[in-house]
Amino acid sequence: MRKFYFRCQLILGMITYPFALRDIALGEDGNVFAMMIDRVLENPGGGIPYSSTGKWMGLIDGDANFLTQSLPLEDPVRIEYDPVRDHVFLATNSNLATFNFSTITNNFTFVTGTDVQVGSNCTDFSISPDGNRLAYTCPDGNDTLKKETSIWDMDPLNYFNYDGSWYLENAPLSAAFNNAGTILVASDNQKLYFFDVVTHLLLEDFQLGLLEGETVKRIRFSKDGKLVIISLRNDIRVANSKFLYMNTPPISGTALP
Repeated sequence: MRKFYFRCQLILGMITYPFALRDIALGEDGNVFAMMIDRVLENPGGGIPYSSTGKWMGLIDGDANFLTQSLPLEDPVRIEYDPVRDHVFLATNSNLATFNFSTITNNFTFVTGTDVQVGSNCTDFSISPDGNRLAYTCPDGNDTLKKETSIWDMDPLNYFNYDGSWYLENAPLSAAFNNAGTILVASDNQKLYFFDVVTHLLLEDFQLGLLEGETVKRIRFSKDGKLVIISLRNDIRVANSKFLYMNTPPISGTALP
């Protein structure tokens, strides 16, 4: 389904700006970070953000007003915001970039040394609740040379200063931290893996037993942490795409320092 973002002036009967919406992330006070695709490529003027690349990020309030000028992008796929450490993350299929964000001025500051390749054909991205760890899920792992079926425990400001890895048996597809930030759940489409975040040790795993054509699209914990929710895509029978859920197993991870 294609999504569009626009603001319509009802009195004048005109659309002020139409954009295709690629991805969004919830910011502070109801504001939204939005990744936009502009297929018109004409500067609308009137203070409305614009980028000649046709792809950009902006910050929008609850009344659809733009709070920043456009931040031009090249090949965006995903945007995430960490409200604990005020980091904005932009991801392509292979690269990851970190920006410091000021909630006072709404300014973005690029973190030097990021916007580097940390995988290929990457499928998911998760931030730990304390903002100190990243899990960037890529089928061949995060090391482009070794191509291991693992997920780096990455520092958000220095990706290659990673604190170990969580190892899966096959290509990683999705991963997420629990609410306490002590357990990481991940999947390679064959199993669900529950890891201790701090020690990176496997605590428990479960066979998924998916049907033909079913692929794990996303794994997340419920807000109360009691359920693991699995979103499935079915490329053979699209109408059969569905959600699965299971109770979170009674396990605990190492307490965070």
